[in-house]
Amino acid sequence: MLNKLFNSNSISSLVILILTVLIFWAIAFTSAVPMANPIPVSPLYNIVFRYIGDLSVVCAFITLGLLILEALLINYVLSENDLIPRNSYIAAYIFILVTGLFNDHIILHPVLIANLFIIAAFWLFLKLYEEHDAYTTVFNTGTLISIASMFYFPSTVFILLIWAGFIIYRLFSWREWFISILGFLLPYLFLGSYYFWNDCFAAKISLYKEAFKFINFNNFSTTTYIYIILAVLGLLSSFALFKLLVIINEKAIRTRKFLSIMIWYLIISFASLNLSAEFGVFGFVMMLTSVSVIITLYINYSKKSILTEGVLILLALLFISGRLGLLSFN
Repeated sequence: MLNKLFNSNSISSLVILILTVLIFWAIAFTSAVPMANPIPVSPLYNIVFRYIGDLSVVCAFITLGLLILEALLINYVLSENDLIPRNSYIAAYIFILVTGLFNDHIILHPVLIANLFIIAAFWLFLKLYEEHDAYTTVFNTGTLISIASMFYFPSTVFILLIWAGFIIYRLFSWREWFISILGFLLPYLFLGSYYFWNDCFAAKISLYKEAFKFINFNNFSTTTYIYIILAVLGLLSSFALFKLLVIINEKAIRTRKFLSIMIWYLIISFASLNLSAEFGVFGFVMMLTSVSVIITLYINYSKKSILTEGVLILLALLFISGRLGLLSFN
């Protein structure tokens, strides 16, 4: 039922998608804390917090707008590259469900903003497969990832996704690799110049050194509900990843390369989690987009409609139960 509904290019499926966001994210308008607190080495996010951190209605509208925009953008990226049907909203629906499972992050936070730039970079990078002159696209992709890291620093690891993509696309010219690094470093060159002229360069460098810490999962404290969510998403994404690895060689070369990049997207998202020692549960939130993509691809390529319908219903039930507080135990 859900699979059929969101795989149809109907106005009703889009309306249901938007209503889901508006209804279940309405709490953002009443939250006592409209925006997550400033975090280390995230200068652009901290600037946003300084100007609108106390404006609950503004933060709520930005949160809803970003969520809907990112859902539709990730859906467009997958459909444009023929990884899901072009008349489908299934990727947007799964993105909404998966990113909404963390109840404490129904507010404006750094990962939500950074994710927009990561998805945009992801969209640009997939275009490289059909481009002959890739230099501008490579530069822009590196710059977008750099900007994302200024909202949420562990986003820096997604530069590895570009390099993994070069290997998958067989782009071994040193120029592409150098241009990607140049695009990534350029925003930090401006930032470093600003810190230097304001006589705080050394202090900021020390903060960035502190940010390069691996997370210690033994010290990670959270609720039982979060452990349930992580267990369910871990099992679903592992099963989906196994399914993709089994079928990937059956696909056309173009699709095979795109699926390989999606798999690396998940792996590198996990790497960003390991660099989130200073950022708490945001490390898990950053993984949610790649997890939603892998689950979407599994549902699209699975021939067992009952199983895929069960996955969608499970995610919907977890989402609704979390919103209604039915699983809000410690």
